[in-house]
Amino acid sequence: MEEFFLPVLSHFLNGNFWTASAGRMRYRAVPSEDKSTLTAQVWEGPYGFAFSQIEEEAAFPLSQEGLDALRAWAVGWAETINARPRRTLAEDLARREAALAQKAAPRPGQNP
Repeated sequence: MEEFFLPVLSHFLNGNFWTASAGRMRYRAVPSEDKSTLTAQVWEGPYGFAFSQIEEEAAFPLSQEGLDALRAWAVGWAETINARPRRTLAEDLARREAALAQKAAPRPGQNP
């Protein structure tokens, strides 16, 4: 696998998020408002965040050590997702529809 790129620590300390991909693996990292943690989410493409089901979410300290741990976590996910057999277009479209339906469904405590 080619080198896995993440921005430098100051990118996140300045309140910026990051979204990228590594093969079919997509990921997003968002700093907390108080700049103490970095929350990352991972999913399988080909679609972006709004049209996909998140496979895992993890939180890391917003520090160089946390950024290194995030990198290792994301590289592991990239290896896992990219080792899967490729899906057909019909399967990808069905996954997209399922993700949209899940996001549109009312959550407990929400008014329908």
